[in-house]
Amino acid sequence: MRKNRIFSQYLNLYQTFDTIMSDQASILRKRFSQNNTQPRQTASRRFRSLSLTSGKGGVGKTNIVINLAINLAKRGKKVFLIDADLGLANIDILLNIAPQFTIEDVLTGRKHINDIIIEGPVGIHILPASSGISEMQTLSGKQQMSMLRELANLKTRYDYILIDTGAGISSNVLRFNAAADEICVVTNPEPTAITDAYALMKIMSSKYQVHHFNLIVNQSEAAEARDVYNRLVRVLNQFLTVDLELLGNIPRDPNFVKAVKRQEPISLSFSNSPAAKAFGKLAQQVDRQSADPVFKEKDTSFWKRLGSWKKK
Repeated sequence: MRKNRIFSQYLNLYQTFDTIMSDQASILRKRFSQNNTQPRQTASRRFRSLSLTSGKGGVGKTNIVINLAINLAKRGKKVFLIDADLGLANIDILLNIAPQFTIEDVLTGRKHINDIIIEGPVGIHILPASSGISEMQTLSGKQQMSMLRELANLKTRYDYILIDTGAGISSNVLRFNAAADEICVVTNPEPTAITDAYALMKIMSSKYQVHHFNLIVNQSEAAEARDVYNRLVRVLNQFLTVDLELLGNIPRDPNFVKAVKRQEPISLSFSNSPAAKAFGKLAQQVDRQSADPVFKEKDTSFWKRLGSWKKK
């Protein structure tokens, strides 16, 4: 009951949050939904882009995106993982890899994107980001277009593009989310994490016209995740026109700590652990969505939406 009361108090605070962003990008989704009426070009590979994002840091988002990528690769999919936490990159640390070059080298023109892509476990490809460089957290229009041109060259090579955004509501986080085909909001059962997840969805809905979200509840059992989902749905239905789908949950697992210390994904180092099995189910659910006829009819315009950055 105390958690519910705290949660409600936080939500009340966020109801006054509607002016937190400028509305320069508010027509982004509307513009490209109008473009969907135009004839589509057939690509050699139909890919799906998913951003994994969170309103609050420390909820395990990067661990989830890495293990989801690995399990999709185990299912025979070509997976490209973008570390979009541009100033505070963590994927390389969790995988114990030391990239010689990062996205900073692409944006400054020193390298092309193919020069910096590295291969991770199970054949996943990774676009590493910089760490400890504050300038990377806000990209100029020229840098945005440079990234777009480089990324567009990859569009026929992968089945999935997974984007590990930073936490919070910075412009880079929101724009990567707006560009993706699907947004997966990661939270845990803590009231602050749930409230920040709601705030993120509210901004994406009101400013970017996003009306569908997937939810992944970390550090929770199935019943607890369902409770978090139900609480969010009640609030969303009251204040927003948003559809929320519970994609899955990852249980508490002491092997997580061991895997992080080893700098190895839990799906590989403790493949029979409860969390590793949950990641397998999560990948299966994501792949099942891709096979849905509704999804197949969608215009996968990730590159078009990224291209809208130049208009900001």
